Amino acid sequence: MPVSPNPDLSEPRHSPMLWVLGLITLALRSGSELTKLVGEIHHTATDRPLPWDRQHRPDIARAPKPYLFIKILLEQLATTIHGGVGQLPTNGVPHNLVRVRSALNGVVGDKLHDWHHPLTQPMEFVDEFGHKLCLASLQQKSPRGVVLFVHGLCLSEFDWQSPTHGRFVEQVRAEGFGVAWLRYNTGLPVWENGEQLANLIHQQWAGNPLGKQLRLVGHSMGGLIIRSAVFQSQHMLQHRWCDDLTHSAYLATPHDGAPLEKAGELANRLLGITPYSKPLMALGNIRSRGIRSLRYGWIHQPQDRQQHQSIFPFHQDSEHLLLAAKLYSDPTSAWVGDGLVPQASALGGPHFPSEHPKVTRVLVEDMGHIRLLQDQRTYDALSQWWGLNSGAL
Repeated sequence: MPVSPNPDLSEPRHSPMLWVLGLITLALRSGSELTKLVGEIHHTATDRPLPWDRQHRPDIARAPKPYLFIKILLEQLATTIHGGVGQLPTNGVPHNLVRVRSALNGVVGDKLHDWHHPLTQPMEFVDEFGHKLCLASLQQKSPRGVVLFVHGLCLSEFDWQSPTHGRFVEQVRAEGFGVAWLRYNTGLPVWENGEQLANLIHQQWAGNPLGKQLRLVGHSMGGLIIRSAVFQSQHMLQHRWCDDLTHSAYLATPHDGAPLEKAGELANRLLGITPYSKPLMALGNIRSRGIRSLRYGWIHQPQDRQQHQSIFPFHQDSEHLLLAAKLYSDPTSAWVGDGLVPQASALGGPHFPSEHPKVTRVLVEDMGHIRLLQDQRTYDALSQWWGLNSGAL
């Protein structure tokens, strides 16, 4: 992991207190949700509906009053505390806390966002040390353009950092490109983060008379965020920055959805078969909307699918790299993929033309989903695709 040139920025004075208060309010909010669950179970048991009654609705307001009182009290305490805390500083937070915060946002980031919680992760461009960047400034001082890396679910910019990644970044910078990493709340749905990224680039990508390039590299969910941002910029927001987008790379991205999330949703639906287990669906729904949006790999809201189904979500003016990994060489295990994303899904599914001069597909064997970020073969594939070794980048 790189060492910050300014170590004083690694631990701001008030960061520990903000973290303590943030975790306290999170515990209070969690206690409120748990109280609601127990109250609904109590109401269901008291109401004694028939096991096949699908119309019964658990209601904490119809449970004994202490449940509702405790729920409201915990919510008010949490609101009072984190209302005065403000936002946790994003520059200078120790690396291990950034990674904890990123993982927390991946699991329950949508709730943190809805609660305006101090641990909510805002979207921003950062350097390899976690310091905030302005894309326009980076674009201005970089002769060739900018390369942006977009991490996946529960990860952060620090999960990219490794000796292999660092050497690749040095090569890219030597060719005249500035490099940035995106930090964002992976608990929000793909399409919400896609819209945020589209708008953020639109705000910071300056006029481009010199024809500087924008290149995007996304890992896992990050690849879907890239596709969503490009799609919305082109067809919904009418942004012009896509005119400067020349390359998009998708590393182990679940373009056709993630099987584990599909299985999780099925298991959660089974809890709704009887009113006695239905309140427990709340436990399954603890997982964020970001996780749930991976079920089918949708890059825009489900209700918009019919409106946009005639638009093939493929940026015709960019070069595309689809990199898939698999744990086993046995052809029958293609569905296992890298342990999280099946081979066919990572290679584009139905979302990219099967044969197209601007689409390159690469399959790497004996590699897992997270290991891909540190493996030399990943960066060899990127280097070859970009012509880095031949000086044709």
